[in-house]
Amino acid sequence: MNVIREAKREMARVISQAINVEEEKVFNNIEYPSKEGLGDLSLPLPSVTRNLNIDVSGRGKYVKSFRRDGIFINVELDEVSVFNDVFSSLSEDYGLEKVDKPKRIVVEHTSANPIHPLHIGHLRNAILGDTLVRLLRARGHLVNSRFYVNDSGRQVAILIYGLSKLNYPEPPAGVKKDEWLGLIYAMTNVILEIRQITQELKNASESEYKEKISKRDELVAVAQGLRERNEEYFDVLSDGIMKEEDPEKVILDIIERYERGDERTKQIVRKYVNYALEGFMESLGKLGISFDVFDYESDLLWNGDVRKVLEETMDSRARVNYKGTWALDLENFIDEAVKEELRIPKGLELPPLVLMRSDGTTLYTLRDVAYTFKKFSDFKADVVINVIAEQQAVPQMQLRATLYLLGYPEHAKNLLHYSYGMVSLQGMRMSGRLGRYISFDEVYEKVKEVVEAKVREKKGNLEELDEIVNSAIRYAIVSVSANKPVTFNVNKITNLEENSGPYLQYTYARAYNILAKVTDHLDVSNIDPLELVGEKRKILIMIARFPEVFAKAADDMSPEVLTVFLRQFSDLFNAWYDKERVLQEKDEKKRITRIFLVKGVEAVLRNGLKSLGIKPLTKM
Repeated sequence: MNVIREAKREMARVISQAINVEEEKVFNNIEYPSKEGLGDLSLPLPSVTRNLNIDVSGRGKYVKSFRRDGIFINVELDEVSVFNDVFSSLSEDYGLEKVDKPKRIVVEHTSANPIHPLHIGHLRNAILGDTLVRLLRARGHLVNSRFYVNDSGRQVAILIYGLSKLNYPEPPAGVKKDEWLGLIYAMTNVILEIRQITQELKNASESEYKEKISKRDELVAVAQGLRERNEEYFDVLSDGIMKEEDPEKVILDIIERYERGDERTKQIVRKYVNYALEGFMESLGKLGISFDVFDYESDLLWNGDVRKVLEETMDSRARVNYKGTWALDLENFIDEAVKEELRIPKGLELPPLVLMRSDGTTLYTLRDVAYTFKKFSDFKADVVINVIAEQQAVPQMQLRATLYLLGYPEHAKNLLHYSYGMVSLQGMRMSGRLGRYISFDEVYEKVKEVVEAKVREKKGNLEELDEIVNSAIRYAIVSVSANKPVTFNVNKITNLEENSGPYLQYTYARAYNILAKVTDHLDVSNIDPLELVGEKRKILIMIARFPEVFAKAADDMSPEVLTVFLRQFSDLFNAWYDKERVLQEKDEKKRITRIFLVKGVEAVLRNGLKSLGIKPLTKM
């Protein structure tokens, strides 16, 4: 039962009658007072009426009193009624309210290029995507999680080119496959870049020469570091690439053969791409992240989906010649009203969507259109959510605009870009092409090392070490609003005593173990109402608020709303429990009242943590 919602309805009914304003308008503007002591709920009058010369009085089942404070009408709730209704209906899934009309939702996330290990940037994408999947499912929606395998681009072709020079080796035993491929990719790419810049130096002007020499020196230093990791591979690659008459032509040939579905090339590329995916899933499995479907970009080419979209775009009235190739003019064929409907900022000039290269091969943007159709059709989706970094904002807008121009306005409106800021690492720039990155696995192992040391120091339980690591990493990501950058600080995120995933798990274990020792028969009619004051009353109100907070986190796709709430809730519970005993209280009614509150704390933390992908631990 959502007691807070019912209390707000009661408050809205009384106020709407008093000021002659629609009840729904009043309800939607009710908020929480900014300061303690002003009440439990608040309505800023200017949000619903210009008539500030009014006062409201009365009471109801939940509303104990109204009070006018400046421009606000504040309400104090009847804590006994709140207590009775919350704990009379406290079920196993308390707070995880289901929507009235579930939707079919596709969430595509992570979708890293299968050429090197996942790095810390992918970590944020994967955790945000997986958390959305969990929250939306807990809210009652039917959710399909998908990973888009970019196996047809230039980067994969460079990897395959390097592997060809090594005579298509197998990964050595005991070596993680994506790490092995990442090394070969970085070596191949660096050698290609050194070769290219060496060629350019032959015709460089005096002003260009110094800059190019400096760039080559930097690449040579990177190459030396890569060679130290595997001299045999590096020397074979260097010898083969430097002797190649035209490496670029060979790479383009790999792309062309794969795109047209040459059987030999298909077998080779898919084999190594799947090795990379094995490595990805080994990493993601540590955080309990999985996918319902893997979609390969190449399949869209081979089954004709991309060709169909190309034909549709070529028939479009918005088709224009752009820099020697075909494109869709998005700016002059979509008006401001449609832009607003498609969440395209006012005044932003959309660049044309280029459909193909000058050689006639299609670009990833066109393939994204075909893939969007597939996501909607395969799952019969009402909504498709793409979890992609903020740098892809314009391509995502182009995608929505293209869908609209092609005659699919509902797809365009229901394609959502879940944008997120990047993860910064102090003192280090990442570059996959140069083999310079902090991998997902390195982050995980470093966090694990620090967590283990802290748990040992406190003589804690190491049986669930991996779950503590998972909570530390997940909380660090989802506690920050997606549109803000994250700075990864290992010591901060592994703090067992405040504002971290392990801290929430510790608080849950504390509540769980109190309840494990309860021998009293719990009956809401056998409580002491005078106990519901101070911190205990605040705990009660927060328990009552949980269904609303969970629903908002899921509906607004804002997991940080839930993490902030759970952290504040844990702080409040720990502050109270450090001062007052529960099971040792001799007065039966007081003891039962306190036990009920702990029971509410346990339910809120258990369901809140589970919906974020964090395991509630019974021992720490």
